[in-house]
Formats: sequence, C-alpha cells, structure tokens
Amino acid sequence: MPSQEKKRRPLSSDELKTVQAKLLERKQELWNDVVQDLQADAKNDHQELIDTIRDQGDAGLEELRERTVFSLIEIKHNELRTIEDALRRIESGDYGRCMDCGQWISPARLKAMPHAVRCRRCQAQKEKIERA
Repeated sequence: MPSQEKKRRPLSSDELKTVQAKLLERKQELWNDVVQDLQADAKNDHQELIDTIRDQGDAGLEELRERTVFSLIEIKHNELRTIEDALRRIESGDYGRCMDCGQWISPARLKAMPHAVRCRRCQAQKEKIERA
C-alpha cells in the first residue's frame, strides 16, 4: 500500500471538533471584517459626498473606490460560503471525503485547508483541466 494511501483516513471526533472550532473562529473573523469594511465605507461616503459637493470631484474615482470595497467584501463572502459548506459537511458526516473520487482527504491537507472538498490528486486534475 503506497504511503499516500496510508495517510488518507477519516478524522477522529476530536479532530473534527478542532476543525469545526477553527472554521467557526474564521467565520466570525470574516463577519467582523465585512462589518468593519461596510462601516468604514459608510463613513467615507459621507465625507466624500461633502468633498464632492464642495469641489465636484471625479465620479470615476468614486466608482473605482466602490468597486474595490465590494470586491474585497465579495472575496470574504466567497470564503464564508466555503466555511458554511464545510460546517454542513461536518454536520452531515461527509466532511473529509473527496467530492470527485470519494476517498478520504488526508488530515494534513484538511488541517492546512479546512474547507477543502477535493483530495490533492483530484484538485490537481481539476486545476489542469481549468488551465487548458
């Protein structure tokens, strides 16, 4: 049996609890970041409105700023979605299985990427197809 095969196994209940706690902690951090981003954006909007009224500034600059703020929030939203998916897989008992081949994802990979849905081999194949 190859050494990589030995490394693939389901996580113990203690390991799952650790992963779940880590995911919940990251989820809270992301929500806090999103709230802070929105609060900062709201404060900036009021100041920028005053500045725009004062000197009729460039609307293009405002549009660029809005796109940047919402792009950053979108990145955080996507990560929140992957965390929610991982938490659902923990609850359903599917956490740690590759969505493509059905084999267990190595605990080391899950420790590094708790939201991983594919084993290393299947993820590499997916990325190879996407690059082509």
